[in-house]
Amino acid sequence: MSIKHCLLALLSEEPRTAAGLKRAFDDATDSIWPLNIGQVTQTLARLERDGLISGAGEVTGGNGRPTPIYTPTTAGHDELSSWWHSPTAAQRADRDELVLKISLAAVTRAEHILPLLDIQRHATMNQLRELNRQLGTTVTAHTLSIEKRIYDLEAESRWLDRVEMLIHTTTEEDQ
Repeated sequence: MSIKHCLLALLSEEPRTAAGLKRAFDDATDSIWPLNIGQVTQTLARLERDGLISGAGEVTGGNGRPTPIYTPTTAGHDELSSWWHSPTAAQRADRDELVLKISLAAVTRAEHILPLLDIQRHATMNQLRELNRQLGTTVTAHTLSIEKRIYDLEAESRWLDRVEMLIHTTTEEDQ
């Protein structure tokens, strides 16, 4: 996830301090993605260095010290617009443990592949049932996160079925 773009999006609503950005981020995402103030301040420093934000004054913080307020520059608005209009690439897992486990079972313990698939399928279905129980009716970051996980698990279930079919096909060809 691009913290840079998330912070730019929040700053495009209104100028904010680092602490204000963290609160707005936590509110907007239902705190499903933990973000600490250090990440915010480091990202703000990079955004300012890159000319994507600038200072918009200061406020006196709770500790009595001046705290900078940030706002996007024209370049920052352009960067944000580019982000909004670009697709998000799917996260690629180079070392998917399930793929490795099934691959190794196929090579070293072929008799355990089908039980392994059944165990995984059972766990996947249990996770699906639990997530469906948690599913809310309003569109929040939490609900969207659950929906995404449900679709990922449904895809995993279909993939497990496909692997089983491939195993049966391979076994029939070997005979």
